[in-house]
Amino acid sequence: MEIWQSLSEAVAFGVAVAFMLVGIAGIIVPILPGMLLVWLSLLAYAWYTDFAIISPWVFGLLTILAAVTGLANVWLPLLGAKKTGAAKRALVLGFVGGIIGTFVMPLIGTVIGYALGIIIGEYLKHQDLRTAVRASVGGVAGWGISAIVELLGASIILITFVGIALFG
Repeated sequence: MEIWQSLSEAVAFGVAVAFMLVGIAGIIVPILPGMLLVWLSLLAYAWYTDFAIISPWVFGLLTILAAVTGLANVWLPLLGAKKTGAAKRALVLGFVGGIIGTFVMPLIGTVIGYALGIIIGEYLKHQDLRTAVRASVGGVAGWGISAIVELLGASIILITFVGIALFG
């Protein structure tokens, strides 16, 4: 019976790591909800093992890390665009453009749609293409930094998970 339990935990560990790696790939190629997949894998494994290996405290801390870094793709592009002077309407249009772009061109459409949305919003406000492009560049820079932040957060979660699961 104990061999069966050890084998099932090993399989669960392997599946969790595999899904976390797919989640990390989803951060790099934004076609999957990367951080959500990493966190769900952590949750599934912790739940499967009755939080015996991943304690509720560790799970809670990693959940906070996942939330902050996973939402970086929302708050960092907004911060970047805002820092370069983008208006609220431009930020909303950037968000809508990002959603539309995701469906039109799944791999790069999100960023292109976001950038175009900010350009349109800023141009409508200022009637100055240079100002609109500058705000858009700030937003896209924020988006790039957010991908790095999210990738770092997911990597920390994966490394912590593997370290605890294998070495206690």
